[in-house]
Amino acid sequence: MRMGTVIGRVTLSVRHPAFRGERLLLTSPWKKDTFCGKRVFDPAIVVYDTLGAGVGQEIGISEGREAACPFERPTPVDAYCAALIDEFYCPPETKTGGRDPKG
Repeated sequence: MRMGTVIGRVTLSVRHPAFRGERLLLTSPWKKDTFCGKRVFDPAIVVYDTLGAGVGQEIGISEGREAACPFERPTPVDAYCAALIDEFYCPPETKTGGRDPKG
């Protein structure tokens, strides 16, 4: 699972019947340095959402085969909003370059 920030919504005029009642979110997946306060992202992806995430919300993203697991029938989904993130903690780096588990 990766984390990402919702930057917009996707609107479709025609859709596959399996996508009834969903929301599609345009999301910027985080790179490692984003956890430490630097705002760097991978290229934006479209994420299937049933949890109600809004623009600016941090979310947990399941991708690939795992993204289709929540569905009873095979569904053409490559990225799924698996969690709404309220807060997260990233320990500061130590002088040796690792993370201090004590904070």
